[in-house]
Amino acid sequence: MGHGRHKRVERHRSLCPYAPVHRAIDARRSACAHSVAMRPAIRHERAIRRMRFVVGIAVAVLVVLVVKVSLAAAQGQVNPYRVQQRYDEAKKGKSIDEWTKKLNDPDADVRLEAVRSLGDSGKPEAIEYLIQATGDPDEAVKIKAIDYLGKLRATDATQVLVQKLFLRDTPPQVKQRILVALGRMGDAKAAPPISEFLSRDDDPAMCSTAIFALGEVGDADTVPKLEALRQRSTDPHLTQLAGEAVQKIKLRLSPSSVAVTVPALVDEEHPAPKQKH
Repeated sequence: MGHGRHKRVERHRSLCPYAPVHRAIDARRSACAHSVAMRPAIRHERAIRRMRFVVGIAVAVLVVLVVKVSLAAAQGQVNPYRVQQRYDEAKKGKSIDEWTKKLNDPDADVRLEAVRSLGDSGKPEAIEYLIQATGDPDEAVKIKAIDYLGKLRATDATQVLVQKLFLRDTPPQVKQRILVALGRMGDAKAAPPISEFLSRDDDPAMCSTAIFALGEVGDADTVPKLEALRQRSTDPHLTQLAGEAVQKIKLRLSPSSVAVTVPALVDEEHPAPKQKH
């Protein structure tokens, strides 16, 4: 019955002069109904977009904050090495001129610290003042300067150290440090005076140090002197040291001719294979 009534209403509207108006009203009502039905979905989509926008802003702000905090931490971070360096500069000075002024300080500890600073600087202009410090009245300062000259391979100091080597008032322990320094310098000009010193001294410890130095700086003329020492010495330790020094000199002068005869280069547990003839 309801269906028939609906059909009569539709027929009446079709015959009514206002039928187009009614259709427009119905269409608008239908659109409104659709719009009302879609409102929850639209609201949900807008809410999602709004949330995404807010999250994006929050992330951007967080990134900026993290970067700022990191930069602030990096700028405010204390570098232990730099702190120590500033402390050392304040205490020891930071230039050759400042260190050399302290070489004349009445306190031996201050002079010793100045020698250390000069030696650690590694600067060529420090060599002159280290040579000067080898004449310091304090033995510790003197020895430290000699050690640095050897470490820096300061061949400009060879003549001064050789002269001190032959002075009677130079203590034995200082002479030993001079011999070690001359050996470390590698200056061949020191070989003849060291050989002469070796022929004059009979102290085993001093002779051992001199032989070591000759092994480092000796030349072809040094070999016969060491060989003669091996022949006349009754000390097996000195004889062994002289032999090793000879081999070291020969190896340095002509590696290819003596490489196979150097005992230190032979592995006793794994000997070199015999050559096939």
